[in-house]
Parts: sequence; C-alpha cells; structure tokens
Amino acid sequence: MPRPGDRELRARHGQWRIAVGNRLRTRWNGFGAPKMSESTASPPNIGSGPEGKSHWLQYSAGGGDECLNSRRQKGNHRSEGYDSAMLRRLALFVVVTISLTGCRLKSFTYELGEPQPEGEYSSLHTMPDGALLVLTKREEQPKQIWNLRRIVAWDTSEPREDDLEVDVGPNDELWPPFESDLKDRSDQLLMDPGGNYLVVRFAPDIASWNQNFGESAKSLRSVLNIIDLHNFKLLSRVVVTDPLLAAGDMGFSPNGTFVVSGAQERTSATIDDKVATTGHFAVETLTLPALKPETLCSYTITTRPYIARTPSTPKEARLLETQRWLEVERERNQNQAAEQACGPKLTPLGFSSLNDVREKLNWWELAVDPAEPLQNVPPQSPWGCQCQDLSPDLKYALYDCDEGRVQITFFFRYRGFRVFRLADGSQIMDLKVAHRPEYSGVLAAKGGVTYVVLLRDGAELEGYRLP
Repeated sequence: MPRPGDRELRARHGQWRIAVGNRLRTRWNGFGAPKMSESTASPPNIGSGPEGKSHWLQYSAGGGDECLNSRRQKGNHRSEGYDSAMLRRLALFVVVTISLTGCRLKSFTYELGEPQPEGEYSSLHTMPDGALLVLTKREEQPKQIWNLRRIVAWDTSEPREDDLEVDVGPNDELWPPFESDLKDRSDQLLMDPGGNYLVVRFAPDIASWNQNFGESAKSLRSVLNIIDLHNFKLLSRVVVTDPLLAAGDMGFSPNGTFVVSGAQERTSATIDDKVATTGHFAVETLTLPALKPETLCSYTITTRPYIARTPSTPKEARLLETQRWLEVERERNQNQAAEQACGPKLTPLGFSSLNDVREKLNWWELAVDPAEPLQNVPPQSPWGCQCQDLSPDLKYALYDCDEGRVQITFFFRYRGFRVFRLADGSQIMDLKVAHRPEYSGVLAAKGGVTYVVLLRDGAELEGYRLP
C-alpha cells in the first residue's frame, strides 16, 4: 500500500535518474558506442498512440547479446586517445550496470493512457487472444469498483486500450503481500480459453464457509460479473448466495466448459461421542451468460476428525490405532466411490478425476503447487520466489522474487523476476528491479516470440524478449 510521501520520493528519484542517464549517454555515445535507436525491423516501431506512448528499443548493431556488444565497443576506446581515467570510470559503470540489470535491455516500453491513481493497486494478466489485461483495485472503503483495462496490439505501432469498470460489492480483501497476482489470475479472473467470456468473481466468504459452515451459510454471497471478450462489455452482474456457486471451485475446464465443484450443504452430528461432518458435494456445468446449471455428478463424504490422546494401557493403544486405520479406510472408500461416480462424466470436459478438477480450479492448489510443469525448476530459497506465470506454450516459467517476503532486510534486498526453461529447469533470465514502485509480471507471446512484460506501478509496461 502506498505510504505518505511515496509519490514525491518517486518523482525526485525519477528526476535524478533522468539527469544521470542523460550525462552518461552523452559521454558513452561520445566514445563511439552503439546508440539506442528505434528499430525499423521486427518488432516494428511504436510511436505515440492515442492512449499512451510506446517505444521499441534495440541496438542498431543487430540486437544479439547486448552485454557482449558493450564489451566489444570498449576495445576500441584506447586507440582514440580519450582520457584513461574517464574510460575506467565508464568501464566501472558498465560493469555495475550489467550486474544490476542482469544484462538485459528493454525491448519496449508503453505508458498507459491513464496511469493508476494514488491509493490503488494494479496487477497484470494475459488474455487468451494474447492481449494484456490490467486489473486495478481501489484501496479505500468501500472497495466496490474494479477497473479492467485491455491492451490489444501491444506488439504493433498502434496499441489500443479498452476500459471497463465492474462492481464487485463491498469487501475486506487483503492487499499484497497477503493477496497476490496469482490469486487474481486463478480465483477472480476466470478466462474462457476460447476467448469468448471473462467471469470476474469476488467471493469473500469462502474461508468462513469452510471453517464455520453452520453460521456463515446464512450470509454467504458472491458477485459474478460476466464480460463479453469480443466487444469487451459487461453482459450481466449476478449476486449469488447458493453455497456451491458462492464458495465452490469455479472456472473453465480444458475444453472451455464453465464448471463449478464443491459443497452444496454441510451438516454435523455426534456419533459414538465423536462429531461427524457430512458434506453433500456436486460438480455442475453452467451456461454463459445465463448461468443455467446442469449437474454432472454428486456424492457424499462423511468425516470424523481424529483426536490424538495418550493411551493408558497397551490394549487401549492398540484399540486407538485400529480405530484410526478403520477411519482412514472408510474415507478412502468414500473417495473411491465418488471417483467412480464422477470420473466418466468428467473425462469429456478434459478432467481426469475429481482431484484433477480441484488442482485446475482451486486457487490455493494452483498457488501452492502448480504441479508438473515446474518439477525441473530448482528450489529458489531463500529469495522469497513465487511462480507467477507460465508461458502459453508451456516452455517457460516466470518467478516473482522478493527477499523481503522471507526475511527482514534493510540493505541489498533482492527483488527481481527470474525466467526458467521448463524442459531442463535452467535459468535464462534474471531481471533485477527496484524495491519500489510495485511490479507485476507475466509471460506474453506475440508472433512466435515470448516476452517478460512487467507492469510498473500501474503506469508503464516494460517488455523483455526471451533469448
């Protein structure tokens, strides 16, 4: 959350960077270094559009390895008779810059037509057709309105922005680092892989429903805003109180069917001096935009929580152990029966099992374990790294790293974005960024080329082409 004085501090810092940058560019270009220019090759030049400003930047010497080009240029300096002390200072600056930026130059920048106002928070997302989506939330109460900004043709000379506001209702949503861009992407922005619909869902009562289903069900509510992606307009806004729709795992199946899975009802009763909880579950498909439900399957699961206690005799210990294993076996049999009832009906949707439904639709499962694609990526401890996005072709993974998430640091805190090749887990890019302003990042593809695109403080996009 922005703090008082942040805007002035950023403004002063920006003015200092511009002044220093101008001085360094003047000296650097004076030594015959390759100048930054707007390229006429692909990607195309981008000028000032009606909504914002964009610039595609690359070395006129041919693009290639920017760090290698910089070092080659230094070999010609001594023969031109320039002051050696200045050359040493310049060489030191190049080395420091290389170490801080990870040897990567921006492929493009794009200034949004209307930057994020103070007191708001933005996150960046990709859309099925390759467009970018900026979600902006207000921090003040009541936080009802979310702004959606679609940026199409961001890889051309004339990017275009489309804006839409949706009312999600009053809420007490936590802000980063307690909420994450990944939660926005997997729980609140439900995108049709076919590119027809976007469902913006806000369900603030899921946690209370799962923890205290008896009382919380009385006030359970969720808001669904259904958007036509072709025209980028709101089709309907629906407030739902049905437990399955309001608190279930919701999203699009691999084949594009809108699905919800979860509990329709939960009850509790005391059996043999133990409180047993019975849940009645269902998997439904929903039409869009009407949300007409059709039940695929339903099943019942009864659980009896195991309460550990110290046995007084060996006989009692054996009895407790037997009871525990009988309970485990009983739950396993119930789960197998549910799989047998639902499995064949889930296959046409692209799901392999009920567990697969949960892994693909439940935001917590996605946040904790994006599963198979990341199995080759080495652990990133202790940098506070989280998998932020996978490339559309599932070849790369983007990690958002902030050392401040895992330990208190006052100096030299690491903050950056790392890209890994999924085939072998090798790191191919490390983009170090400032601790402030806020950054949100995705992997976006256009024309067969994949970019890391960062949203800086809800005001500017920065693009880095993957090698």
